[in-house]
Amino acid sequence: MKKWQLFSQEKEKSSQFSSELKISPLTAQVLINRGISNLKEADVFLRPKLLHLSDPFDIPQIDIAAKRTLLAKERNEKVLIYGDYDVDGVTGTVILVEALRYLGINASFYIPSRYGEGYSINSEAVKKAKDDGINLIVTVDCGISNFDEIEYANSLGIDVVVTDHHNLPRTLPNAQALVNPKMIPENHPSKHLSGAGVAFKFAWALFRRAGIKENGFLTSLLDLVALGTVADVVPLNQENRILTVAGLKILNEKKRLGIKHLAEIAGIKDKISVGHVNFALAPRINAAGRIEHASLSVKLLLSKDQVEAKSLAQEINKINLQRQGIGESIQKEVFLTIESQKDEKVIFAYGEGWHPGVIGIAASRVVDRFYRPTVLVGINDGVGRGSARSIEGFNVFALLDTCRDLFVDFGGHEGAAGFEIDPKNLPELKERLIKNVTISDDLLCPKIQIDAELPLKQITLGLIKELDTLDPHGRSNPAPLFITQNLALKDLRTVGSDGAHLKIKLADDKITTEAIGFRMGKEFSNMQINKKYNIAYNLETNEWNGFESAQLNLVDIKESGGEL
Repeated sequence: MKKWQLFSQEKEKSSQFSSELKISPLTAQVLINRGISNLKEADVFLRPKLLHLSDPFDIPQIDIAAKRTLLAKERNEKVLIYGDYDVDGVTGTVILVEALRYLGINASFYIPSRYGEGYSINSEAVKKAKDDGINLIVTVDCGISNFDEIEYANSLGIDVVVTDHHNLPRTLPNAQALVNPKMIPENHPSKHLSGAGVAFKFAWALFRRAGIKENGFLTSLLDLVALGTVADVVPLNQENRILTVAGLKILNEKKRLGIKHLAEIAGIKDKISVGHVNFALAPRINAAGRIEHASLSVKLLLSKDQVEAKSLAQEINKINLQRQGIGESIQKEVFLTIESQKDEKVIFAYGEGWHPGVIGIAASRVVDRFYRPTVLVGINDGVGRGSARSIEGFNVFALLDTCRDLFVDFGGHEGAAGFEIDPKNLPELKERLIKNVTISDDLLCPKIQIDAELPLKQITLGLIKELDTLDPHGRSNPAPLFITQNLALKDLRTVGSDGAHLKIKLADDKITTEAIGFRMGKEFSNMQINKKYNIAYNLETNEWNGFESAQLNLVDIKESGGEL
């Protein structure tokens, strides 16, 4: 049972925002609910522009990093961009490879194998870089925890510049520069950039330091920034919102051949949205690194050849289909394994042969169903690789950090983390996680935040289109959620080939409306006609045969009369 929490309704401030910004009081209230505290912030949120971005040199050590990287051009040195294998790392890698090559720097890239090497820098890769004559390694979306590996690079005469956005470890590595927005004061708008966002800011700093004022090339990289930012589920507010809004515009131009062909093969015919990134583009880009090797996705995004780009998109799509099949099989096994743990405060399970490329997805599915922090470990060839996913308000990285001594490798952030472990340490890991977890029962109750109560008579196409200006939605900027209470149920039926969805007709004293609950077909089989219900829903427009109408997308439903 979800707990409904209604935001405090600030009528005076919403009235001021409404009057000054020429928006409805309801939209103004949603802005306030998103943490917007003054008119300037509200205006930037509603009309985000690239000129609102903060100076890249606000990030500590970015100038040192830019100077060292540009020195590579003067010295005719080889530079290696060392990225992570997820979408954020892949897109950030492409950003810096293209930026450095544009500047005339000899740049190549390296993405480690998820299985043979694991996350972030490893000593074998550093040794290979030395053998290949690399003078400078620039990391993307990794490196901030690689103290030993960077010391090893230093001993071989290779300089390292770290660009990363993950949490800072207790001891920072001895790199030439550490470019990480987590080192900025808390309220800075760059604080929560994605790895791709940090790479873009670094590219911008490089261009500024090189004296290049033409910004058309930098703007062309924003499609990659949007992909990485959305896929990495960083907060979609402040600078992430600005970069994503601008990036989605570039993404929809489909000038990058890899994106164009990947969108075609994914069946995206409409305008590319955040939903398309989350459910069509990102899973395919990720699949290469999960099943084969992420370098395929880097090559796809770098490709300037139509034939090559189409071929790579087709190959990656096949890999994604393979990933889906493996994932479904493992998820069934995972759910059977954890059945007895579903009421524990943390769910922990491991299995022989669980593919490390899909256990993170499986962990997310467990969290979705049981709403518990979840840690899953796949054991393959005598090595355990784990993925952790969390719930709102609980720091799973901090929990795993209490067991850091058990890991061979470890990294992540509050909501998700990954590690490598010797399988013999798994029983102790489970024991310590259960012992160390501190989480209240209230936190384990899923909650939905309601923006406002909305009478049916106020729902219009004009209101919905105004609310659309709050797009794109994601973490810290969810789609507005409303409730309407005491509605009589007039009709209900399931729709879809398997009856998975619920369609209902509801009425107050004057107005009758329809609502649809996707994947809710089985949840409300005991609903009764003429009984009264409270509904929680998102609003969107529905177009059919050229006509637009308001659509209520159900998020939850409860009988009237009880607590929210």
